[in-house]
Amino acid sequence: MTAYLTNSPLADQPYRTSAKFLCGGKARMIDIFLAKVAKGRDAIKDMTELMRIAQKRYGHLYNCTPGT
Repeated sequence: MTAYLTNSPLADQPYRTSAKFLCGGKARMIDIFLAKVAKGRDAIKDMTELMRIAQKRYGHLYNCTPGT
């Protein structure tokens, strides 16, 4: 899930993305929160790609394959 939430108690970091995924047969979850993004960037697309990178990195750090 990726969202831009401006009208919430969490408005100081409105750019949010979360992913629940399997890694080595165990359920995992990563959350990423950003206060702002560079002007002219597609924040949703960038955060989705950042999450993919985070999942791959998680797999490297914890010796598991995301999605399995």
